[in-house]
Amino acid sequence: MRFSSGTDACLSLFADVYDTGALVFPVGARVLEIGCSEANWIAPMLALRPDLQITGIDWRRCDRPGTVIHGDVLTQAFQGASFDAIVGISSIEHIGLGHYSNDPLDEDGDRHCMERVATWLTPGGSVYLDVPFAAEGYRVHGTEYRVYDESAYQERLIAPGLTLTRAWYSQGESLLGVPPTPYSGCVYVALLATRDR
Repeated sequence: MRFSSGTDACLSLFADVYDTGALVFPVGARVLEIGCSEANWIAPMLALRPDLQITGIDWRRCDRPGTVIHGDVLTQAFQGASFDAIVGISSIEHIGLGHYSNDPLDEDGDRHCMERVATWLTPGGSVYLDVPFAAEGYRVHGTEYRVYDESAYQERLIAPGLTLTRAWYSQGESLLGVPPTPYSGCVYVALLATRDR
């Protein structure tokens, strides 16, 4: 059975990555989804893997199965090593920009979020992210979102204590195992990192 992504492009990117077998959730894994309001990742994931213990967090209210926290990921007090895996479906690039219902401002919200992610993961645990990508360089689009190049995602999203294990590039409709040179047409990158043991 395949992860059901519907028509959402970022959920489709996750489904493609999940199909590679590179991201594996242990049986009964505790999983955190950061930014669970926009795309419904939780319901199709639980349909595929009902054994998972999924918690979602978002500044905006939403109705999802499982536990959902309405709050700020930059101030939420999870204990260290609380999660076996963490997922961010097109969410990290928005944190701290104040675009959604006046969410809290922090110009380095993406970086600060990922520093927290590194502490919340169990040793050896995985984090999956997908974010907008442009080879031309890092930039911020007002209050809406950040766009990363390779050096920016390495610097801003792979926090101390995390090791990048794989990156997949997407031209919007297709997942590419390796980026074309020079990243022609790539608009998204999916990242898989693990917490150091």
